[in-house]
Amino acid sequence: MQRGVIPVLGPTSTVLPSGQVRDAGRPTTHAAIDLCDLDAPQRAARGIVRTTLAGKADSGYMDDVVLVADELVGNAVEHAGAALDISLDVYDWGVAVQVRDRGEDTTAVPGKPLAADEDDEGGRGLFLVDVLASAWGVQRDDKGKRVIAIFLYRAGDAE
Repeated sequence: MQRGVIPVLGPTSTVLPSGQVRDAGRPTTHAAIDLCDLDAPQRAARGIVRTTLAGKADSGYMDDVVLVADELVGNAVEHAGAALDISLDVYDWGVAVQVRDRGEDTTAVPGKPLAADEDDEGGRGLFLVDVLASAWGVQRDDKGKRVIAIFLYRAGDAE
């Protein structure tokens, strides 16, 4: 997916419809890092989000984006063996986070997150993504798949 083109967004947190795109405008800031071969890819992901959003978003908004980026990278490591990269695009309307991995099964990411049982140690990650992101989804690309999370600014989020 090229920068400046994002999947169509719904009014609330929903899975992005595959293949639907719209012109998002030009990002005001773009950051990306290769996560291959890093000992701590989630730490690197958290760092790029904090560095990129410093001075652009309030701490609560930034914390939401950091948590989701951490979760997406963690899922890539756990379920696809490794995260390839993370990119962050900041727009006038919000932020788009994309995490790529070599996994090819886009159906492995459920359309709606399943609720974890009370005693489960895991299984809440995509639920958090669904709650915190304005929209999110998964798409195939030339190297595997990418999971995209969109965060629209709300009143008072941008600094």
